[in-house]
Amino acid sequence: MKDENQTTNAFSVDFEDWFQCLEVIPLSQWDNYEYRIENNAHGILDLLDEGNVKATFFILGHIAEKFPHLIKEIDKRGHVLGTHGYSHKQVFKQSKSEYSEELKKSIGLVTDITGQRIYGYRAPIFSIVAESLWALDIMLEQGLIYDSSIFPVLNYRYGIVSDKRYVHNLDTPNGQSIVEIPIAASRYLGMNFPVGGGAYLRILPYCVTKAGLKSINKEGQPFTFYIHPWEIDPNHPKIDLPFRISATHYFNLNSTYKRLKKLFSDFKFAPIETTYSQQLGL
Repeated sequence: MKDENQTTNAFSVDFEDWFQCLEVIPLSQWDNYEYRIENNAHGILDLLDEGNVKATFFILGHIAEKFPHLIKEIDKRGHVLGTHGYSHKQVFKQSKSEYSEELKKSIGLVTDITGQRIYGYRAPIFSIVAESLWALDIMLEQGLIYDSSIFPVLNYRYGIVSDKRYVHNLDTPNGQSIVEIPIAASRYLGMNFPVGGGAYLRILPYCVTKAGLKSINKEGQPFTFYIHPWEIDPNHPKIDLPFRISATHYFNLNSTYKRLKKLFSDFKFAPIETTYSQQLGL
């Protein structure tokens, strides 16, 4: 049972469809696949309502463009909106000008639909890594005040394992400073272990996830958790993918809904902008 006096943690949703996060399917082919974001959006929103949880939704610009009514619904239900970029192309695969143009477009789409001020960004596949830190200065140029893209773990696709595990001010290559809100990683035997959501929620036994998250709160710190709408949809199409992608993308999807309900029972959550309001100056 949740202790009402416990730490308020941050819950977030990377708002994209099931095929958009697959590196092997470019934007030009997206309309060849079945969009399932409509039902999954309402599914995740209803689950959040049931758990009395408000979240930050990092909106993929392409989804905002194609389904503006869903963005309005998220806003109407009291959630905070951030940006997930436009095309889900990893940052380190973009030029600076391409990144800047896509970021501006994605912010503009969400702002025009809802009127919400966009404060934060999460990179596709956590692709703010050592070679793409230049993007932090572009975020600041475009009026963002925080990034939530760095996973302080070792992973073949992302991560800066040496980065801090808790909210902090991060120096940019141009000598500025941005607030960095990393994804939850627990510390065990001198190593960082990912417990912040997504595939890790499905792969790890729930008791391990819960223990890892509790260990962060016991250190006196809130954690940041994330999920994708397609992860509550075990019936979304199965297509041929490289094993390294399919092994995690389709793994144990039947568990997500039940585990999220447990998570909402065990921990207290709010949007990133609320949980870290003091650090963000909001």
